[in-house]
Amino acid sequence: MELHFEKTGSKYDRLSYIYDRLSRSPDGVTIKEFADELKVSTKTVQRDLHEALSGSGVYCDGRRWKLSRNSAEDGLVAEERIVLGVLDSLAKHAGPAFYNKAHQLLEQVSCQLEHPLFANMESETLTEVHLNTFALLESAIKARHLIRAQYTSVSKKKRSIKVKPLRLAFFDGYWYLLAFDAEDNDMFKKFHLKSLLDLNVLDESFIYPKNIAASLEKAYSVWFSLDTSFEVRLWVDKMVAPYFERKPYHGQSIEGRDADGSIDVILKVTHEMEILPIVLWYLPHVRIVEPQWLKDKLMERIEIYRNGSLKGA
Repeated sequence: MELHFEKTGSKYDRLSYIYDRLSRSPDGVTIKEFADELKVSTKTVQRDLHEALSGSGVYCDGRRWKLSRNSAEDGLVAEERIVLGVLDSLAKHAGPAFYNKAHQLLEQVSCQLEHPLFANMESETLTEVHLNTFALLESAIKARHLIRAQYTSVSKKKRSIKVKPLRLAFFDGYWYLLAFDAEDNDMFKKFHLKSLLDLNVLDESFIYPKNIAASLEKAYSVWFSLDTSFEVRLWVDKMVAPYFERKPYHGQSIEGRDADGSIDVILKVTHEMEILPIVLWYLPHVRIVEPQWLKDKLMERIEIYRNGSLKGA
């Protein structure tokens, strides 16, 4: 792919320009030539080449900088290759069966997947059997066909289920099937994918509700429900406020900032367990302001923990 970038002065555009220029210059480019074209100092170009692009197939041959053949052949800019590198690193955590397939696919896009990147995402291991389950469920979802399967719950109770599959979702390191339970008044439920066995796609089809797709787009936790969302207002101490600013939670908005550095945060959730683990994680630096019933629920949990009375709760 041939890419062209405007020289706007930002580092991102500068790196993209350098990489694109090298991919179209088999004889290489000198640092001075880059500096003149980009209207920056030679020291700036040196930093870009040595610190930002050296791990992306860019190398020095005498006074001229060149791009390795493998990097030039895949036609990717540095930022695109970095994205592929992150995906490749993340895939390792899903087990060898999944990684081998993912790595082969990514290699078809980029000839150079040796990278100094490490991305850690906790994920359960997927075997060849689970990948086949993925394929079967995907076909059923696209065809809008019901499925019959054996399901083992967290309590180890096994039962036969008949569901209308809606979507495959990844929550907190686990894969789930989001579906309507056809034998329980079409109740919306989440089924742990690896706990599904003996899947059979039935000839029976179903109508996919028009409004369900938009609702499912808001699902970011296994506790998500199709019920109407409600607002939770939090007071967040300055000690942990940066974490809420760096990586906002789904449905989060910052409504106010106090002189001491604390912030007022509002989150829209559909279930209490979408917010309580967050509050418990950051205690005592986060407090629930409202609703009152959720504050009471939190205090009940803390009291149960203090008294060690979980079994009797």
